[in-house]
This record gives sequence, structure tokens and C-alpha cells, in this order.
Amino acid sequence: MKKYCSYALLCAVFQASLGDEAKNSESVQSQVRLDKSIVRASMMSTKLDELNRNVYEIDKESILDKGYRSTEDIFRYTPFVGLANVGLGGNLDLRGQGNRANTSVQVLINGVYANMLDSSHGVTPLNTLSPSSIESIEILPGGGAVMYGNGTRGGVVNIITQRRYEQPFFSAGLSYSNILASTGNNYNADAKFGTKIGEDTYLSLGAAYINRGGPRVGDKTSGAQVNMGVIKDFSGGGRSSLSFDIDYFYGLIDTTPNNSFMDISNPTKNDRKRAGNGDFHNTQQRLDVSVGYKSQVSENATFDIKAFYHLNRIKYVDSITNLTNYRYNNMITFTRTSADQSGSLFDDQKVGLSAKYDLRHSNGRFVLGLESLYSRGKRTMEQVINATGGSGNMQGQSISNASYFHPMSIPFVGTKWSNALYALEKYDFTQRFSLTGGARYENALYDVNVENIQRINVNMGQQQINTSSSTKGSLKDSLHNFALEMSPNYHYSDSGNIYAKYERGFFSPSPNSMLQRVSINRVSQYTNTNLKQESYDTFEVGFKDFFGEVAMISASGFYTLTHNEFYTIGNAHSASGVWYGNYDKTQRIGVELFSQQYFFGGRLSLSESFTYIDARILKNNGVSVKDRIPYVSNYKGTFGINLALGKHWNVWSQNTFYGNQKDISGESMKAYSLTDIGLSGKFGDLSLSGGVRNVFDTFYYSYYNGDSSDSIAGYGFLIGQGRSAFIEGRWSF
Repeated sequence: MKKYCSYALLCAVFQASLGDEAKNSESVQSQVRLDKSIVRASMMSTKLDELNRNVYEIDKESILDKGYRSTEDIFRYTPFVGLANVGLGGNLDLRGQGNRANTSVQVLINGVYANMLDSSHGVTPLNTLSPSSIESIEILPGGGAVMYGNGTRGGVVNIITQRRYEQPFFSAGLSYSNILASTGNNYNADAKFGTKIGEDTYLSLGAAYINRGGPRVGDKTSGAQVNMGVIKDFSGGGRSSLSFDIDYFYGLIDTTPNNSFMDISNPTKNDRKRAGNGDFHNTQQRLDVSVGYKSQVSENATFDIKAFYHLNRIKYVDSITNLTNYRYNNMITFTRTSADQSGSLFDDQKVGLSAKYDLRHSNGRFVLGLESLYSRGKRTMEQVINATGGSGNMQGQSISNASYFHPMSIPFVGTKWSNALYALEKYDFTQRFSLTGGARYENALYDVNVENIQRINVNMGQQQINTSSSTKGSLKDSLHNFALEMSPNYHYSDSGNIYAKYERGFFSPSPNSMLQRVSINRVSQYTNTNLKQESYDTFEVGFKDFFGEVAMISASGFYTLTHNEFYTIGNAHSASGVWYGNYDKTQRIGVELFSQQYFFGGRLSLSESFTYIDARILKNNGVSVKDRIPYVSNYKGTFGINLALGKHWNVWSQNTFYGNQKDISGESMKAYSLTDIGLSGKFGDLSLSGGVRNVFDTFYYSYYNGDSSDSIAGYGFLIGQGRSAFIEGRWSF
């Protein structure tokens, strides 16, 4: 009822504002163009929609006035995009990848691959980007295997922080938000400068400071981001250009472990502020650098070549998790336990080179590309489990006051060198009908080295158990994969088209999933996991149409059948290690709907979207099953409204609705909805905005794991952010 009342209030304000519509129509229309609804259908800079694909773009103006604390928050309200958290952070999810989102949705930062190579950790560094630094976000739901290769079953997301400025530009902003329903204040500052130097050089500089509190006591992230872009045109008229981009982040992360069900068996809103049982102090660095050259080699052909480097490094300076109980060998329970992971490290680095020839001929378009990507993932897991107060029964003997000491060190280095060749041809048979086809071949070379050093001491009074082991493993391998695409497209009118698409794609495994530690005849050793090659087939149909300057609508339906889909049990922090395997068959079937409308000369704009996904395991180990894939909401809906009030002000509301999902243990996470309301105004070079996020203080989980078998890294939860208020100011000229 409260939600209906809020919409009624918006409608009342809207009716009152129409009185001076004629007087202010010209200025209002120019303002609405800057403050359109949350997402707009748009052509990507690479014009991928000319290759018969639906691409959606979030523009900068739609981000700035919404009070987002982090880049991850932007995607909570974005059509088609889910957030999958398996305990280590959120990953972007498209088309129901769930706990495989970190390896099956390709995320780019200024065109540079950002997904971590180590799939057992694998959190894409979204929150190292300040929302204010983002110029646009491009979303390609479903596929992209021919152009982007591995890990695109769900789709591709490209986050862009650079642009050309034809005129001198400067912007500086300050924002503050307070989490009313829990704890944590947020302070953010940013500045951006761009200009054109002379006739042929473009420069942009940006900086942002982040001080982000969290819902719980002790949650805080502080850091700084800087970026620079330079473009130099040659040959007059910009027929060739040289570009350089750099984006760097360094941050300090103070937090606590995920809340444990051992401490809170039935979480409520009252537990939002409660810190986890322990203390984490981490540092994180991200660096993205690219150098590119683009040349118009003929009137209709261009050639692009780009070299890039990516670094994402996380250090666990202090990392202690306390447990109220810990089971050893299912026989002794310890009441005082700490797991100290201080000194652990995750380091992800990539060096790549890509080249593309793009020819527009009389009957369409031809694209030929080469790509070489060398990735190195380094992980050093240092953990000491120290437990006291143990009691139980072992070999028929009652045990009390036992102690347990278990240090372990697991250094891992894996490299993967992928080389690919791809080609796409879009052929226009008539002015209205075209057919796009393409293929990609990719070879991946692997080099994996891992060591496991452990020592266990159990003191049970008269009896002691002391064991130690040191196990090494190494592997070199080469895998071959290919992708295919076929997409017919028919323009039934000047503004509308209908298309179909078939794609055969693949997943090329991460190095960490190729070796597994097992015990053979009581001897610990590393063996090849012998995972089967994963491939998928996607079938899609859809259409998009524009109705004058008033409305736009798009719809698509898809079906993806995956053979030998990889799965992972545990993560890099699990004391019991990580296990890998293949499902025989999985399927994902769904629909995606999106629409926008503009009324009264643009004074009122609306946007709506709805996504339905049924993601299931069909067959596992030869047995037919119908289990849902973990961490996939069965639907997501969004609704946005923007209303101009007179000459200077806009009032807006954005809403998102998530369906239920299953966690890794099969427990259900309930459906929920979030509503934000805000007011923004523009007065010359000054803009102001403020509002309330999660207006109805909805209780929801941002992470949930009901599996009690992994008490250190699993069996916990995080409660999502409650009601918060924000205010922002920005000066731009």
C-alpha cells in the first residue's frame, strides 16, 4: 500500500506541474534530454547492432543523480542484469549464469578484459570504479563468442570511463549519504577535466575519492581512482589516431567476515548492523592501461590495433575469522576457534594484443580479427586454524579440553595464453533482409604449478596426533575451441526489425580448475581433473521498434543448452579445498522485455523491463534432474519514472523487483523489491540532487549460503543495505 501511495503522490505532483507547461516547454525539453530514464536503447561505439544484436546503454546522466554508493549498486536497477554473490563479492550476471557468473559473463573496462583468471575467487573489480567516473555502460545480453571468445555465454558488459571532449569541460562533485536503517556514512568527491588541444589532440583527466561505509559496524572502504585519456589524430580529418588510456585504483578495505548462521540462526532487520565474528583488513589495486592505433586505410575500411595491460591485486593484511564451533574429523567439536588468513594474496595480470580489420562493402560489412591474451593468476593462501575447548568421542574414548592447531600454505601460479582468429560477415541480400555469419578459432596454452603444505597437531591430553604433508603439482596442456554464429535479420519497417540468432560457444577453463588434490592409498597428490570440454548452443529470436519520438520497445526470447558445464564446490578460502566437475547438461530459457515512453514534449518519461529466466541442471552423472542453478532469480523487473517540474527541477523514482532464487545448498531466498525516490535540479553550471534509497526499508540478502559443511568460508549471509538518504552537488562548465 505504501508503494501505491508513493506513486499517487508522484502523479499528484505531475498534475500540478502541468499548469506552466507551455511557459517552460523549451527549457524543459533540453533538460529532459540530459535526464532520461534509467536505460536507453543505443548503438554501441563499435556499432555491434549493425551485426544484428540488441545492445543497451546506460548513459552518464542516468548515473550521476541517483546517489549510487558503488558501481555494483548501479546494476541492481539495470534491466536484464543480475548480481550473483557466492560469498566473496558480487559478479554481474546475464541470462542466469548464477554461481558461474564470474566466468560466463565477460566484463570489460574500456575494452580491457577484467574478469579474474582464478575462477575459485573470481570477483570482477567492479567497485574499484567510482560511479562518477563512468561515461557509459554497454550491455550485450547473450552471446558474443565469435568476437569476444571465452566466457560470454551470458553476454558482455563494457564499462567506459573515457571520451573525447570537443570543447573545454570541467566537472567537480561532492556527495554524502547516510544509511538511516543501519550504520555507515559515505563521502565521495570527484573531478573531471577534458579539452581539445590544438586541432588534433584530445585530453581527459579524472580523479575520485571514495569513502564508503557499509550496513554493518566496521564496514568501510576508502580509496582513490585516477584516470587519463589522450587521443592524437593524424592525416587530417582524423583518418588515423593514436590513443592512450590509463585507469588506476588503490583502496583500503576494512570489514568483518560474512555473518554466520552459527551466530545468528534466524536473521532479521535488527541484525543489519551486527558485524561478522572476526576482523578483515585488505588492500586492493587495479590498473588498466591501453595503447591503440586506428587508421582509415580506405574510404570504407578501418584497421584497429590495441595493446593492453590489466592488474587486479588483493592482499589480506589481517584476516581473522572466529567460529563458535568447529568440527574435526566429525568427532571433536571445538568451542573457541580462529581461522587466520593474514598474508594471503590474489594477483591477476593480463597482457593482450588485438587487431581488427573492418570493411563496409556495397552489400554489407566484413570484420576480421586477431587476438592474443596472456593471463597470469597467482594465489597464495596462508591459513592457520587454532582451536581450543574441544570435546567429543574418539575411538570410544571421551575427550575433553582438546586443542587443534592446523597451519597451511597453498601457493598457486597458473598461466593461460590464448590466441584467436575470428571473422564475421553481414551480407545485405535486400534493403530489408540481411544475414550475419561468423566463426572463431581459439587455442589456449596452460602452465600450472601448485603446492600444498600442511601440518596438523591435535592435543587430547594423553593422546596426540601430529601429521604433516607437502604436495606439489604441475601441468602443461593445450586446448582448442571454436565458436559459430548465424543471425538473419529482417527490417519490416524503417524503425523496426525482427531477428533470429544461433550461436555455438565454448568455455575455456581457468588454470586453477585443471589440478585437484586427492588422497590415493593415503598419499596426498595432485592429479588432472580431466574435465570435459564445455560448449553451448544458444537459439534466440527478438525484435525492436521505435514509435516516432514517443516510445521504443524491444523483446527477445532465448534458449541455451550447455554440454558438460563446469561446476565448483567450495572456494579458495575453504579449508577442505575446491572440487571441480561437469554437469552433463544444463539449460537456460527466458524472455527479456524492455520499453520506454516520452510524453508531454518529454516532460514525463517512463521505462519498464521484465526478465524471466528458468535456469536448471538437466542431467548430472547420467541421472536426469531438474535442480535450479544456484543464485539465479527467476525474474527481474524494473520501472523508472522521470518528471520535469517547471524550469529547473526533476523528480524521479526507480524500482527493481527480484524473484526468488536458490542458494548453493538448495535453500530458497525470497523475492524482494527496492524503491528509490529523488529530486534533482539544474541551475546553470550547478546541479543538485537528493533522495532516499530503499524507501520502504526492504529486508533482503546480498549473500546467502545455508550449507553448513563449510563453516569457515560458507554457512553465512550478508543483509542488503537498508533505507538511506543522499545528497549530491556538482559544478560543471
